[in-house]
Amino acid sequence: MRIMNIIFDLGGVIVDLDMARTFNAFNRFFGEAAVELENGYLKSRVLRQYETGAIDSESFLNQLVQLAKNGESSSDIVAAWNAMLIRIPDKRVKMLEQLGKSHRIFILSNTNELHEQYFEKMVPGYDRLSDLFEKAYYSHRIGCRKPDPVAFTAVLEGSGLKAEETLFVDDLADNIATAKKLNFQTLYIEQGMEVSDILKLRL
Repeated sequence: MRIMNIIFDLGGVIVDLDMARTFNAFNRFFGEAAVELENGYLKSRVLRQYETGAIDSESFLNQLVQLAKNGESSSDIVAAWNAMLIRIPDKRVKMLEQLGKSHRIFILSNTNELHEQYFEKMVPGYDRLSDLFEKAYYSHRIGCRKPDPVAFTAVLEGSGLKAEETLFVDDLADNIATAKKLNFQTLYIEQGMEVSDILKLRL
């Protein structure tokens, strides 16, 4: 079936990440016992609460300040937290500009307020990264995270899409698996793959 709509994940697909920058800083701040990785991403109860909007930035930072071993401040933690967000290559911006002329394009991202404030300013010439898309669905705003099916249906219902006509692009296998169960077309971006090159061939 023809692809009419495309839903993009952000981190690892549109935004280049270096999780080690945040992970290593957090190890120094909090110790290994407080920091775990899951599928290459940080895993913690506090983070899950923050990414679903259950707690705000102030509460998130206050909890981390209390865990800090060496008296790190909120600003230290914010800098380390955002350090994972590296760049948005120009070729991906051009890809989105072109796709926006022929397809309805969206973001569905597990993210949080501090990261949103940072990555929204990463595209020169645009007030906000999300201006490149018809609509952005951020987990902390919609109250749920991928791979929960509710996150996917929030996009379908919120923007009047049919899953069968929609390509979902993500870099985590669990998220792709849920999308397939919901009848989306899918594109799994594995490490080393460049989304702009693949979509030139796919569309």
